Amino acid sequence: MGAPAALGITLEEFERLPGDGVQHEISAGRLITMPPPHFSHAKVALSVLKALLRYLAAEHWEVIPEAGYVLCSDPLTVRQPDLSVLSKKRFDTTKRGYCTGAPELAIEVISPSDDEDEIKLKIAQYLQYGTIEVWVLYPTTRQVQVFRADGGSTVLNASDTLDGGPVLPGFSIAVSDLFTV
Repeated sequence: MGAPAALGITLEEFERLPGDGVQHEISAGRLITMPPPHFSHAKVALSVLKALLRYLAAEHWEVIPEAGYVLCSDPLTVRQPDLSVLSKKRFDTTKRGYCTGAPELAIEVISPSDDEDEIKLKIAQYLQYGTIEVWVLYPTTRQVQVFRADGGSTVLNASDTLDGGPVLPGFSIAVSDLFTV
């Protein structure tokens, strides 16, 4: 992740940032810039998206790639998971702007440019503001770490199976299938 920029940015200023291909998030009022994801990052996110779309077709959930969430307004915190899962009762197809509140499930695919401390902070913020589970995928090690709202976490290797936990009961996929790049 990029270095922090100006402190105290407002949501209105954030929304006016140029659409120049640079990704931005806000963490407790601090603007964070990130380079566009690498191809392998996008391919892993697509593998997860395809698996979730197959499962969610018959369920009451929506999977959304790259959506912004206002987790907190004071200090302003806007995060953008690579993928997020929301219950359809919370998902408003007519909504403009960012979703208010945290997704039930946030999914992050780690890129070489990601800062470990920033990822830890992002996970903590998702969980603090209402996310039930966070899945963090590590393409280089082919591992998935699952963080739960109860404070627990699990590391899964390529030979393990990722299940949907309390958010997506009945969903499961071999971890190795998530990294078929």
